Amino acid sequence: MKTLFIVSLLIATFVTPLAAQSPDLKGTWSGNWTKNGIPEAVTVEVQQDEKGAITGRFRTPVPMEFSKAVFNPKTSAVTLEAIDPKSDKSYRLEGKLKGTEISGVLTGDDTKGNVLLIKWTYFGR
Repeated sequence: MKTLFIVSLLIATFVTPLAAQSPDLKGTWSGNWTKNGIPEAVTVEVQQDEKGAITGRFRTPVPMEFSKAVFNPKTSAVTLEAIDPKSDKSYRLEGKLKGTEISGVLTGDDTKGNVLLIKWTYFGR
């Protein structure tokens, strides 16, 4: 009986904090990407259902729905892709989620730049 209690205590001590630290991609993220030395605004909205499927859209630099969205919670790798419906220009964000930041590279056709996005947070009254 003591062994079962100790095992249960160890599981509660180590597993609960790990579950609480699960990365959360869902939300609105804003920041910029630096292309050709010039910063340009980037905002994305990400939704994630209970099964983990990701949908969303870029709001800037061009409003467009994701054509592909992948998130690996084990490695915190994020890939978001979209195609501008007016110009057919493709965009691909590849980054890592760390806390409330996504950093990586955004590619717009043949232009690449570093990107840093910060999650919007609101602490209401």
